Amino acid sequence: MNLQTKQQVVLAISSVLLICSCARQAATSHEIGSETLPPQKIGSNTFIEISLDGGGLYAGVNPTTRNNKLIENDGRILIKFRQLYTGERDEMLFTSRARVERLARFIRDNGFFAMKDLYDCAPSGGECEYRKKKYPRPVPLRINVAIGNSERQVTVTIFKMGMVDYPDELEAIVGRIDEVIRQAREQQGYQK
Repeated sequence: MNLQTKQQVVLAISSVLLICSCARQAATSHEIGSETLPPQKIGSNTFIEISLDGGGLYAGVNPTTRNNKLIENDGRILIKFRQLYTGERDEMLFTSRARVERLARFIRDNGFFAMKDLYDCAPSGGECEYRKKKYPRPVPLRINVAIGNSERQVTVTIFKMGMVDYPDELEAIVGRIDEVIRQAREQQGYQK
């Protein structure tokens, strides 16, 4: 075999390896714009952490100053709730790892990792901008989700449909997170 033939064989092998590498990468992730979604498989070894922070109104004689819900990898749910005058109330609940995995799949399948980082008033949103400054003052909602190596935070300045244009799927995701927490409370006999 002469030198030119050897170079052609090496080039052909390199091309095949590159194609295989690209195919393997495409099989393990989905591209949406510049965002990469987590791998399709969410299993017992996949790290999962989901949190909701805020999303209500700073209002009343005893306004809420902190409302944080965290669903941890092992199914532990930590809720930190603080009001201006009555202080802090913490809850620790538990749910199954299987339920955390189902929630993570629901979040992923509803396009959370392809959503924008911020949903705010439209540039010409006079009523929305006015509402942000009006009492009772809205508290932005922050949703943080980590699944495997993928992590994303989405913020909604006013979490009220019609006021800010955010996807319906985001409303469904928040509802499902609250449902998992409600079920854990009921299972353990907690009263809100």
